[in-house]
Amino acid sequence: MAVRRPRAGLRGWSRATVAVVAATAAVAAAAPSTADAATVPRTHNPAKAAAGWLARQLAGPNNDHIVTSFTPQPDPGLTADAVLSMDAAGVAQTAARRATHWLRTQTKSFTAEPGAGRDPGRLAKILLVAEAQHADVHAFGGLDLVAQLKSAEQPSGAFTDTGNPSKGDSPVSQALALIALSNTGSVRDWPDAAAIAWLVSQRCGDGGFFFATQASPPQNCNDVDSTAFAAQALLTVHSSVAASAVHWLRAHRNPDNGYGLAFGSSSPASNANTTAVTVQALRQAGYSASAGLSWLQKHQVGCGGLPSRRGAVKYDKSGYQRASAAYATAQAGQALAHKWLGAISRIGAAADAPRLAC
Repeated sequence: MAVRRPRAGLRGWSRATVAVVAATAAVAAAAPSTADAATVPRTHNPAKAAAGWLARQLAGPNNDHIVTSFTPQPDPGLTADAVLSMDAAGVAQTAARRATHWLRTQTKSFTAEPGAGRDPGRLAKILLVAEAQHADVHAFGGLDLVAQLKSAEQPSGAFTDTGNPSKGDSPVSQALALIALSNTGSVRDWPDAAAIAWLVSQRCGDGGFFFATQASPPQNCNDVDSTAFAAQALLTVHSSVAASAVHWLRAHRNPDNGYGLAFGSSSPASNANTTAVTVQALRQAGYSASAGLSWLQKHQVGCGGLPSRRGAVKYDKSGYQRASAAYATAQAGQALAHKWLGAISRIGAAADAPRLAC
């Protein structure tokens, strides 16, 4: 598989990161204390159990960010996805607020491209968190996220690195930007026709999308993730092209009811991240996505697992590993809550981080 540019924290970073799961040592989470076991709420809801597990993965002196063995430093992209998962589930707001505060301190460095401008995909990811947390999108971490993202749009409609237009564009980054700008609460921020048309121009002949920008998209594409993010964006901006992307997703499900990185390629096996983002797109399009949801629930650690692992979603059939489970659960929790990007909000969410009821 070709080496891919890191993707704005969609699964923390890139597919290559997740691919090394089997060679990565697991990091054990602490078991609950007796006092904790007596006071923490219990839940049978898969999304709430996933959010509770994520909240307990927050580390550091203030328990406000996630670190895994994949990266030596705290991971803002993964932490952002975890906040979205907590918000989607409607729980764990005490933890989500801590993590959001930490993300404010990381926003400038996380969105910056060394020696250049700002990465549009990362700006969009942080903007989605600010929107879900109902924070000021014009003053988050010292940045006007909306202005920064809008300044990244080129005359072609592509969102690129704000300091180097030759860097940064991709169907996934474009999709994130369209979704984020569509949900600021202001009609003035709605993506313009050129930005929407650029994403449409990346559609392959069969309705799917490729992971990298194409001068002339081929007839057939096999990238499930890119198609699922593009479908969510096109549905958000009410593009008629969304229907073909959704149809493509429905036609590319694996026999086990999950979805893999690249259908019909060397990486066809189902995984939680790809399945989750596809479920989000299908739910947004009005489908039940029951097959994909069933796959995710089947891969969630239940009462037969160690107490410290219950609620986590395993990346694939290879088994639980804490690092890969953090990325998988942060994406899967949003889908288990039946929420797609742009439809996630903390309003009405509970403060506590529940544990799976056993």
